[in-house]
Amino acid sequence: MTDAPLIRNAGPLWNEATRSPFLDAAAAGTLPQDAFRRWLSQDYLFAKGLTAYQAITLAKAPRECHQPLISGLVALDGEMGWFEAHAARLGLNLDIAPHPACRAYIDFLMRAAYTQPYPVLLAILFGVEVSYLAAWSALEPAGPYAEFIERWSSAAFTDYVARLRALAEQHPHDAAQENFNAVLTHERDFWKMSWEG
Repeated sequence: MTDAPLIRNAGPLWNEATRSPFLDAAAAGTLPQDAFRRWLSQDYLFAKGLTAYQAITLAKAPRECHQPLISGLVALDGEMGWFEAHAARLGLNLDIAPHPACRAYIDFLMRAAYTQPYPVLLAILFGVEVSYLAAWSALEPAGPYAEFIERWSSAAFTDYVARLRALAEQHPHDAAQENFNAVLTHERDFWKMSWEG
């Protein structure tokens, strides 16, 4: 997957977006509980924003793009329920304000959704998902966070991201790289927020 032109042309931003002390600690099983709870609640809020973004992308995209985008929305709906179940088990309140880093990421997505053409929206969505796949799949699924590592490094998720890559590459746009890079900047900042608060 890292041979994708959008990834190759992102330079050092790619590593910044897919590596983090948060992820290292999750892999080692030493992730502080407050960092885990912060990530869980903020990633839930981000997933809500991403659902709206994907719905708008679906509405703008041509028919040949619909099936992967619809399957992504179905998976996101399941993910929301999964987050809610974990939050209930932990007694975690999800009805909170987004952290500024989360808010900035969602705001970026929604601005793009309403102002950019669908080829750029496909590149952004690919950026969101491929960076998440790379971040989690670099970890060994063991220890207390194995379930989380497995969820975002699964064969099903990998296949979905490959389909998004195909869509993005079949519908190129001059603004795709700039917006893909913006996603990576937000991913980097989100991991930093999750780790540092």
